[in-house]
Amino acid sequence: MTAGIELVGDLGYLLLICSGIGALAYILKQPMILGFLIAGILIGPFGPFSLIKNTEMLNNFSDIAIVLLLFGVGLSFPLTQLRAIGKIGTGIALIEVLLMLGIGFAVGAAFGWPFYDAMFLAAALSISSTAIIVKVLEDMGKMEATSSILMIGVLVIEDLVAIVIISAMHSGVVSGSFEIDQILLTIGKIGLFIGGIIGAGVLVMPKLFSLISRLGRYEITIMFALGLAFGLAFLSYYLGFSAATGAFLAGVIIAGTKFSEQVSNLITPTREIFTAIFFVTIGALMDLSSISAYWIPVAVITLATVFGKLGAVYAGVRLFGFEKTFAIGIGLSMAQLGEFSFIVLKTGQDLGVVSDFLFPIVGMVVALTTFIGPMLVKFGARIVSVYE
Repeated sequence: MTAGIELVGDLGYLLLICSGIGALAYILKQPMILGFLIAGILIGPFGPFSLIKNTEMLNNFSDIAIVLLLFGVGLSFPLTQLRAIGKIGTGIALIEVLLMLGIGFAVGAAFGWPFYDAMFLAAALSISSTAIIVKVLEDMGKMEATSSILMIGVLVIEDLVAIVIISAMHSGVVSGSFEIDQILLTIGKIGLFIGGIIGAGVLVMPKLFSLISRLGRYEITIMFALGLAFGLAFLSYYLGFSAATGAFLAGVIIAGTKFSEQVSNLITPTREIFTAIFFVTIGALMDLSSISAYWIPVAVITLATVFGKLGAVYAGVRLFGFEKTFAIGIGLSMAQLGEFSFIVLKTGQDLGVVSDFLFPIVGMVVALTTFIGPMLVKFGARIVSVYE
């Protein structure tokens, strides 16, 4: 059997099981991400059915999915939104990320894990799940509430910080240096790259899309948009940064044009499919057979995530003069992990610097916080509702 036909078969298994488990998760009112992870665990090489044995194929799917996932995040990130967020959202986001980086690294070090494992664990725990929080707020009809606007602002900044963290870690591992001056130099290079791409995009993209729109052919528009996403992802990787950075920037520069809504509508079906594939492949790559030996780290990291994020966000919100109860409500709503945790770990895995046990451990933590996350968001929303 040729590799091409095997790929077709594996993709068929993946999509069918993904749709079935995803539908079941929806019926049971559970987050779709949780359903997709379970689907991957069932059909992956380490699962009970072992329908997909080619891990290289799974990695290829995952790489494509990361580009589309980050491209979609960028499309919902117009630069004008940064002005609306202001110093409050930015301050809270930075406080949370910095405190969680410290907590995550301390937990990894306490378990005696190697430096890179502790470092990538810290990065994986630092970012809350935009997808879960926004979905729950939408279902509750709370998107226009003051607390929701604040949380979304914090999440937007966190996504931007996550891009910088991923690229900085990628560059640090490649260069082999994590000295403070080297880290600052790397961040400076990332800033120049981001600024240069955005600057060029702001000047060129509106004109290019104006020309393309005159043709009236949606397939040309979508091909150009996807070509830009994959092209910048490769350029970013070639320059020593993460491919996720380039994909995110492609979305940002298109988000700044008047054609962003059209591109977003065209790209959404493809992006949603590959986002589902991303979580399925992550589940498939998780070897849960060793989890019984790591249940203590799973429990400790889950508790550190929930209470660490609650405390970090509480501190940030209180710092800007909000009431204690309001701060607790916002903290509860942001106490979970999501898609960026896997993207961070996938970066470490691709670079060959993280241990095999880290993926399933963090995967279980993501699954647990994804399961309790919607309940925490709803509870937090009820707490802050008295202020709105």
